[in-house]
Amino acid sequence: MDIKVEVKPTAVTVFPDRARVTAVGECDVSAGSHKLLVTQLPLTMQPDSLRVSGKGTTSVQILSADVKREFFDEAPQKNVRELEAEIESLSDQLRDVDDQKAGWEAHGRYLEGMRQATGAYAKGLSRGTSQVEDQLKIVAFLQEQDSAMRTAVSNLDKEARQLNKQIEKLKLELGQQSSRRRGKQMYQAVIDIQVSGEGTFSPEVTYVVNQASWRPLYDVRLKTIGVSLPEIGISTLAEITQRTGQSWDAVALSVSTARPALNQRLPKLNPWPIDQFRKPEIRRPMAMAAPPKASALRSKARATEETEMVGFAAEAEPAPVEAEEIVAQVEDTGTAVRFVVSGGSDIPSDGSPHKTTLANYQLEPKLDFVAVPKHTDAVYRRATTKNISGAPWLAGQANLFVDDEFIGKTSIDYTAKGGEIELLLGVEDRITIKREMTRRDVDKKMLSDQRRIRFGYEIEVENLLDTAVRVEIQDHIPISRHEQIKVKMQKTDPDPQDVSDMNLMEWLLPLASKQKSTIAYEFLVEHPRSLQVAGLP
Repeated sequence: MDIKVEVKPTAVTVFPDRARVTAVGECDVSAGSHKLLVTQLPLTMQPDSLRVSGKGTTSVQILSADVKREFFDEAPQKNVRELEAEIESLSDQLRDVDDQKAGWEAHGRYLEGMRQATGAYAKGLSRGTSQVEDQLKIVAFLQEQDSAMRTAVSNLDKEARQLNKQIEKLKLELGQQSSRRRGKQMYQAVIDIQVSGEGTFSPEVTYVVNQASWRPLYDVRLKTIGVSLPEIGISTLAEITQRTGQSWDAVALSVSTARPALNQRLPKLNPWPIDQFRKPEIRRPMAMAAPPKASALRSKARATEETEMVGFAAEAEPAPVEAEEIVAQVEDTGTAVRFVVSGGSDIPSDGSPHKTTLANYQLEPKLDFVAVPKHTDAVYRRATTKNISGAPWLAGQANLFVDDEFIGKTSIDYTAKGGEIELLLGVEDRITIKREMTRRDVDKKMLSDQRRIRFGYEIEVENLLDTAVRVEIQDHIPISRHEQIKVKMQKTDPDPQDVSDMNLMEWLLPLASKQKSTIAYEFLVEHPRSLQVAGLP
């Protein structure tokens, strides 16, 4: 005996590139062998992922489960059928309007033919077979009919425009549905069961679907007002989209950091060949636009205005209650982290993003400032903190705030539990920095075939804040890629805290309030006079 069962999604776990759906139905069963036909499973389902379980009021044995396609003469989803039926009804109305307009236009051509017959009217007057009053009645009739025709055509045009707008709107709504959803075929699970007696049975099917995903979004807020020490608040959100062909209504939703696609196959390591360098074809470079001035890249602080309201209230109003934001429950499975969202969630299958808050964290940051004066005179506020949330932070986009001011967007790299993250939180205009060349001397001696050029640079930084700060300053000197070009550091004041093998230098300068400090360094470039050097200022 075949028993049709329609299941409804009750729980969904969304992965970064797919989702696992649990759907439950209910049916009446009797003793004997039966086939449960679980209908309207989406075409985005991976057939091999189907698993069946269930419970009921009588003993049921699940013998086998297969997946096949079922076909329909119309869309099986109710909302899609309703949209298509409404579009058809409006299209029929539009055709009726077009037919009425065509009739009035034919009537207009008939009236125009009567106007063209003025010669026949004139002959009737000359022969005495008609009177002037008769002619005036004919003219009045033509004017009346022409006015009625034009009014009717105008009204029909307005009605047609309105119908076209409604049809276009409905087509856009229908277009939001996945093409798979609108197809006239879906998957059907055929489940063989053996039942011991009469009762009810609730089959539970679990399957994996494609065209579902989530990505993390972050709100990062540096709090400096109303706190004794600066704090970093990080809100983690999940943006979920799905075009599976099946709406998720009031489901128990969770998102997982697991990435099933990466577990399918180990990447193959191919040989790494190297070969003789071949000089590329020289092409004329395209004209480049001038880079924007550094000052144009700096953000400007905006003053806030406070408004005082003075008045006398007849009765004391109750204090407002802050809204409470519900966050997800975190479950660490060892290989991944799962966020279980509270309550039921509705996510339609139209690809529209659905956002839900996963967690809020308050972290203690290490604040300092960093500058690269060769490229810009901006000094950036930097916050370094550790991920103590108990879950990894996946790579994603972050909105940046300092107190209540939005300062821009950035991207967060994958950060494991306990890992350190570094964020740039805008520009601090009250710390100024300037870099300039102070020396470029060419050795005039002709005693050797070597050319020596001495360069000198000076970096001046000033703290205009009311508090002491620490500023990291990054700069570099040239690095030679030719054995006959020598680069030697001559002096630095003060010495950098770090110098890399690529001649990248870092200074960590503590600056008291209103203090100014200067960094000076010089280096020497030496090369044969016959050798032309590229890259020097």
